[in-house]
Amino acid sequence: MKVDFSTDADHVDIPLNKYGLSGYSFAIFGIFLLGIWFVVSPSTFASGSDGVQVTRVYIDGTPQTIFDIGLFCIIICGPLTAIMFYRLFVMKSGLTINMDGIINNTSLGACGFINWNNITKINKEEGDYPMRIVVHVKTPGEFIQNQSNIFKRRTAADNDRTYGSPAVINTNFLKCDYDELYSFLTDTLKTYKENAK
Repeated sequence: MKVDFSTDADHVDIPLNKYGLSGYSFAIFGIFLLGIWFVVSPSTFASGSDGVQVTRVYIDGTPQTIFDIGLFCIIICGPLTAIMFYRLFVMKSGLTINMDGIINNTSLGACGFINWNNITKINKEEGDYPMRIVVHVKTPGEFIQNQSNIFKRRTAADNDRTYGSPAVINTNFLKCDYDELYSFLTDTLKTYKENAK
């Protein structure tokens, strides 16, 4: 999809790539359904506690082990399924760029709002797939602590170790050209810094 980066509007919304997102959503939903099956009928997937086959043996373990695995899948993938389907069917924008900063909602662990004033530089990370745009911030430790939940804090900390910044934009789930987005972000940052002088 071609995004109009030359718009005079006070913000640019870049939509999520629903096609790419749907694969992950249905995979998580599949694990959730498998977890329910494990909980409802654990003996279908496990050998008995005495080693005697109960029905069909797919996993080496007791029905209690299979039940526990199923419960774990439900606890983890249940909320993730709800979030992913919300992103797939309700959420429109994966990235918003406005006069205040960048609002990053490209993935579940995305860092949310990044103020232009806190950004020192923006660079590409092209060494792997998906390609990412790394947004370097002045105070990485404070930025990590300001994340809204433990999952986002962990993701930001992992990004900081891997890419040198906690704020990373995953372009895999965006409907736009990678190079155009990078150019627009760097140009907007340059304009912001010039106007702030």
